[in-house]
Amino acid sequence: MKKSRSVLLAIGAFLLTNLKWLLGILKFSKFGTTLLSMIISLWAYAVFYGWKFAAALVYLIFVHEMGHVIAAKRKGIATSPAVFIPFAGAFISMKDTPRDASTEAYLAYGGPLAGMIAFLPALPLYWWTHDPFWALVIYLGALLNLFNLMPISPLDGGRIVSVLSTKIWFIGLVGLGVMLFSNPGPLMVFIFIIGLITWWSRLREGYQHQVLQYEREHLHGFLYEIAQWPHLESSWNKRVELNQEIDLLEKAEPTKGYLVPFVQDEKRFKRDRLRLDKVYMHRKWDLFKQWEREPVLFIDGNPFQPSPSTVLAEAEQKAMQRLAEVDEQMHRLTTYYTAPASTKWKVLVAYLALAAVLSAFFMYGQQLLGR
Repeated sequence: MKKSRSVLLAIGAFLLTNLKWLLGILKFSKFGTTLLSMIISLWAYAVFYGWKFAAALVYLIFVHEMGHVIAAKRKGIATSPAVFIPFAGAFISMKDTPRDASTEAYLAYGGPLAGMIAFLPALPLYWWTHDPFWALVIYLGALLNLFNLMPISPLDGGRIVSVLSTKIWFIGLVGLGVMLFSNPGPLMVFIFIIGLITWWSRLREGYQHQVLQYEREHLHGFLYEIAQWPHLESSWNKRVELNQEIDLLEKAEPTKGYLVPFVQDEKRFKRDRLRLDKVYMHRKWDLFKQWEREPVLFIDGNPFQPSPSTVLAEAEQKAMQRLAEVDEQMHRLTTYYTAPASTKWKVLVAYLALAAVLSAFFMYGQQLLGR
């Protein structure tokens, strides 16, 4: 055992010292990142558990991730290459945002489904050879994908059940909390924290929508007002008006201290309104000063045809871009998790069926290993 570990460590040291050379070869490959991270993970697992176990684990994780990639491709969503992280699995990131939770659930379902298919060949191999290694592959494959089906975001199960109701995430968090209490581990703690943050963010989406709506009103007011400036007979009155508004806002005292969510949302919203009032008031004042200093140009030298202000045009463009972002965020908050009843039933049946099959294989693998 010591000898094999020494050999593995020597190989690892060689790879690390020649990492630049290895990266130079892999960077021309589309799957270079995946391949390199896979090799590193394979080596890391092999140091502690041996090559056979490492190869089986990396293979199962790889097929699982490819299930996500294939599902994303079918939906026309670009993804990053799969990246392996030793003792934490692997991940892919989406370059495009799914249009709704149903699409995200489809992408999430592809991983555990492919992961189940990955270990099915181990069944006939075990029946033929009675080698405990194939029983381990069945058990490990079922365990990995069954764990991923836990209804906690960001696990696949959490993304799938979000079509049904994001309230299910809380049930998943309770279940994972019980598991953590009995068998704590750094990876599970990390998943629990991310899941808790995601669940809480979902709970606060109503309040977030309220704040965005207020900012949207500010943006419309900002666009309307700057459109009136070129028609002012004199900018002096507007300057005085803006100064008075700034003075009033600066005198307003924001609510200080911690405010309890839900219980003190009225005070919190008042504070957020004041914050946005100040942000857009100062933005308006800074823009006004720039516009005043901007030299007036005329079309073809005609004093009755002034050219449109470049400063105001740029400000209008930025405000329109922000308005589009706010509208998109508000639309997403109100429609992302909505789905017809027929879709919910399909997702529920598919989720429970896959969970049941994986549970059966998990218990079967346990039985084989216990012989």
